[in-house]
Amino acid sequence: MAASSVLALAAATVLMTTTTASARGGGGGSGFGGGGTRFGGGGGTRFGGGGGFFFLGGNGVGLLVLLALVVAYVLIRNWSQSRHDKRTSNTTTDRRAHRADGQAEERAAAVEAQVDVLADTDVSFDPGALRSRATQLYVTAQRAWTAGDLATLERILAPVVYGKWAEQLSGYAARGQSTVVEVLEGPDVQIVNVANRPGETEDTVTFRIVATLRDHVVDRRTGEVLTRKDRSTRPIEYWTLRKDGSGGWIVAGIEQAEDGHHHLTDALETDAWNQKSVGRDAVLEVAERTSPVRTADVLGLTNVSWADDADHAAADLSLVDARFDRSVLEVGIARFLEEWAMNDGSLDFTAVRTAHRTVMRTATVRSIAVRDLVSQDPVEFRVAVEADGIYYEVDRWTEAVVAGDPRTQRSLELLFTMRLDDASRGWTVTAVEGVG
Repeated sequence: MAASSVLALAAATVLMTTTTASARGGGGGSGFGGGGTRFGGGGGTRFGGGGGFFFLGGNGVGLLVLLALVVAYVLIRNWSQSRHDKRTSNTTTDRRAHRADGQAEERAAAVEAQVDVLADTDVSFDPGALRSRATQLYVTAQRAWTAGDLATLERILAPVVYGKWAEQLSGYAARGQSTVVEVLEGPDVQIVNVANRPGETEDTVTFRIVATLRDHVVDRRTGEVLTRKDRSTRPIEYWTLRKDGSGGWIVAGIEQAEDGHHHLTDALETDAWNQKSVGRDAVLEVAERTSPVRTADVLGLTNVSWADDADHAAADLSLVDARFDRSVLEVGIARFLEEWAMNDGSLDFTAVRTAHRTVMRTATVRSIAVRDLVSQDPVEFRVAVEADGIYYEVDRWTEAVVAGDPRTQRSLELLFTMRLDDASRGWTVTAVEGVG
């Protein structure tokens, strides 16, 4: 190859690298262009211009040495950039979460063994079909999000998740923006949690999902890219699927890496759920059998003042009407807390609308006390509940945690309004007034 051709090749190599760097980083100041840079320009540069050190005449030796140096520089620079890309391809939280990849593999193997057993009696738990469904839902959701396809999102997302996504898309539209999410690689899905509950629509399966994504926000009027993640990211998310009314799996909850880490250590809810359900049904059955003939003024069956000591009055009344027993109240509270957690951890599944989105992941009740009587017909109480659980609040727009800690259990004080329904259903939570 002629020396001039070799030099042209070296220049082309440098030029291509410059173009890529500019496209990624934008603007001037790159390592290969403009006055005073290392490899070009006028006098004073190290390798160019008159009297340059390596130009030794027409035999091309100097040019070959120059080419070797240029190639070495480019290779080292690309290697360094590749290492930088790997370090910056995820948020700090995701990089930390990837350290648990080994733990996730072990968890997935253990959970799939349980799921295989469930599939023997319920084909909807077939592991291969579940993984395929999770992959389909993930990809479909990203495409529908990018297209603003609310109809598709409403079909594949549970109401609470759909409401959250629709709200965020509406926010972008109000700003004259749209978002684009590209799935570049994956997703890789692992089954890491399962709950086989008595009610068909209460069954859940949780997946740890990893995919390489690229996303950006676009001004709808000008087409300008307003914000951009220049390098692909490889986030970890935990997607929980739940059966809809027809028995098909839909997305009931989405947790980011840090929020969903608990799925790698949670106890599997299979037989334990059946035992828990049987116990609760037994409590309600006893309450129904021992309830007296309905009277117009059931609250008057106690002589204790509801105004002075509602908790004492309820305990006294429970001696003649088991529906007011603390254990019956606890059934209603426990069911509500579980439903709260299963609905993406969000209180939005009720009529309660809080400034920030509330998230309840786990909660174990320590004690309850009837605070006061709200209504006599229907009978409604305010009940104070002390519990231990993971509770936090996130900004509805940014999803940033604004209160609490998604990985730490803490003491909770909740105040529920509860209504007495028929004995077979017990008490229903109708409002949550505060969480402390």
